[in-house]
Amino acid sequence: MERDIDGVRKLEVSVSDLTENRSVKWWETSEGHRFAGEVLQLRIRREIMKFIGSKARTRQEIETAFGLKENLAELHLALLEKADMIEKIDSFYRSTTIGSAYIKNFEASISV
Repeated sequence: MERDIDGVRKLEVSVSDLTENRSVKWWETSEGHRFAGEVLQLRIRREIMKFIGSKARTRQEIETAFGLKENLAELHLALLEKADMIEKIDSFYRSTTIGSAYIKNFEASISV
């Protein structure tokens, strides 16, 4: 479990590195693509992205659909949000345009 926490810390450090220079978008750098790939590497995050789809979903809906505890759901959602795959509006999460396109391309690349 400690190993997973360290991995999350590394991802969070990567996010702060990517967001420090706002003039460069994450998708314009190889580090940004690597980070997005790391975030989407876990199947559950890709499944969450597909579950959200074009709808707005609450954290509770995601917890119920995937049998996640609150803190784990928050972790997955926070990483997806930091990677600009989803956005939070009030108490709802929805896919960003980039997130929808990225998950579509990511799924296509791993099914080849």
